[in-house]
Amino acid sequence: MQIRILKELAFSFMLCIGERVLERLLFPGLHLRAGRMITDDPVRAESLSALIAEALGLMAMIWIFAGTLYVIGWLKRRTLHWYVTPLLSIAIVTMIFAASASQWFTLQASR
Repeated sequence: MQIRILKELAFSFMLCIGERVLERLLFPGLHLRAGRMITDDPVRAESLSALIAEALGLMAMIWIFAGTLYVIGWLKRRTLHWYVTPLLSIAIVTMIFAASASQWFTLQASR
C-alpha cells in the first residue's frame, strides 16, 4: 500500500509541475498578475522555487481529496481502485488549467 501511495504522490507531483510549466508557457505573464503572484517581488515570482511552491500547493489540494478518499476506504474496509487517485488528480489539474485559461482570455479581451 505504501508503494502505491508513493507512486500516486509522484504522479500527482509530476502532473502539477507539468500544469504549472504549461501555464507559464501558454499564458506568459499570468502568474505575475496582482491576484496570482505569490510574492511581492516579480523577480522572485519568476524563480524555480516559486514554480515548485505553486505545484506543491496544487498537490496539497489534490491530496486533501485523495487522502479523504483513502481514509473513507480504510474506515469502510475497502481499498480504492488503482485508477481513482490518478483520475482525481487529472480532473483537478484540468479544472485549474481551465480556470487559468479563462482568466487569460478574459484579461486579453479587456485590453
